[in-house]
Amino acid sequence: MSNEVDVQPSGPVTVDVHTMGRTFDESAVDRWELEAARRALRNLKTVAAGQVMMDLLAERIDAGDRFHKGLVEASGGTYRESRTEFTVRGLGGTELADWFRSQAGTGRFRDKTLLLDAHPEHYVEPPIYTGGMVETIGGHLTRFKVSVADELPPSVGAFLDGSFPVTLMNALLSLDDGTPFAYCLHQARDTAGGADVVVRVVYPSAAPDSMIEGHCQHLAIEFRSWIRNAAAATR
Repeated sequence: MSNEVDVQPSGPVTVDVHTMGRTFDESAVDRWELEAARRALRNLKTVAAGQVMMDLLAERIDAGDRFHKGLVEASGGTYRESRTEFTVRGLGGTELADWFRSQAGTGRFRDKTLLLDAHPEHYVEPPIYTGGMVETIGGHLTRFKVSVADELPPSVGAFLDGSFPVTLMNALLSLDDGTPFAYCLHQARDTAGGADVVVRVVYPSAAPDSMIEGHCQHLAIEFRSWIRNAAAATR
């Protein structure tokens, strides 16, 4: 017969960590883990950069091409948006737009580190593109070209919001064979304390809800990073 007492936890398990002469709760460990994950990703993206990364991901990228071409064909020229808004304090919408255009006004980011580090799933900028990315969209690795869209199809331009008068960028995203598959419409307005920002990617209407919701989260991560970069550059 064992004298050990079988204690069953009555609620969620929590952990405090005691190290370096201090006590830390799990939020601190979460922060350390995130910082470590970012370091690991930077290392991997540096070692397997450019064409090396493209070759490693080739089969999955090709599958992503087929997935998105299917959405385009099924949508018949109609669209839906993934949309994320930000309330920014301490940085104006005009300041953000100036920074963003200085970095990506041609469709290609001037500082590649800011592009790749903006989101964990920004894998690589295809070396032969004048602007573009391989990233996860709708659960698929997606290779696309980015070009400035001076004119928008009426069905895409209808998503623009006139209450945001400052343009960060309007861009066309196209697949490797030139098939247009999405548009970026990013806008802002100045406020007394900073800016309101709305960023959106307009996808073919056959895009599933999971893809739209996933890209709303993607935009939140990506643009929070760029807003922070812009703020740092203006200080």
